[in-house]
Amino acid sequence: MKKIIMVLVPSLWLIACSSSDSWSYEFDGSSKNWQAVVNVVPNEQNGAEFIGKLKKLSNKKITYIHYEADVTYSSHSTGNIDNPNFGEADSYIELFHDIPNTEQYRKEFKNGVDEREIKDFFGNYPVFRITWKDEKGEHTETLNLKYVETR
Repeated sequence: MKKIIMVLVPSLWLIACSSSDSWSYEFDGSSKNWQAVVNVVPNEQNGAEFIGKLKKLSNKKITYIHYEADVTYSSHSTGNIDNPNFGEADSYIELFHDIPNTEQYRKEFKNGVDEREIKDFFGNYPVFRITWKDEKGEHTETLNLKYVETR
């Protein structure tokens, strides 16, 4: 009996802990110059984190980036990056970490969200507006990110 309890209790604990954090979602969009991603992942304290990332797809040397990201209907992240370091090819730079902006939304994310709820929450967003400078001057693009189907 003692052996059964020693095996059963840790197993139940693992199942209980993993079930609340088993979801994650992704939105992405790209152009010939950029790939942008917003990952939506569980966060124990705030319900969720929205992590915005950007990958350079061209081989041009970028000297400056200004971004505006409308993550949800009421969440707007902006920033500037001088001489961004994209590291190795195929790597992203992180632009922002955001969390749900109301206690009600935090509670909903803590309870877990399904595919329909995440699509409703983000609506037509996120949208990234990127202005950058390279050797040929200044450029601007808007990337509309779409929901990536769960596999």
